[in-house]
Amino acid sequence: MRVSPLIVRALEVAERYLGTEELCRRLVVPEALIRDWQAGHATMPQYKFLRLVDLLTELDPSWTEWDQPSEPKE
Repeated sequence: MRVSPLIVRALEVAERYLGTEELCRRLVVPEALIRDWQAGHATMPQYKFLRLVDLLTELDPSWTEWDQPSEPKE
């Protein structure tokens, strides 16, 4: 399965702002599923992607942050 760079990046930004636990809570999914979406092992349903877009809109990250690669989480 092909990894969507848009989904991967959106998840990275949301996770950086909210933390993994809060992102999982707001998307109503387990962390393992988020990791599967990021790795391309599962397809993110459209309604979850739209919820992710809503989350990012609420967070209002600056556009400069979208251009910078995120640092790996520990």
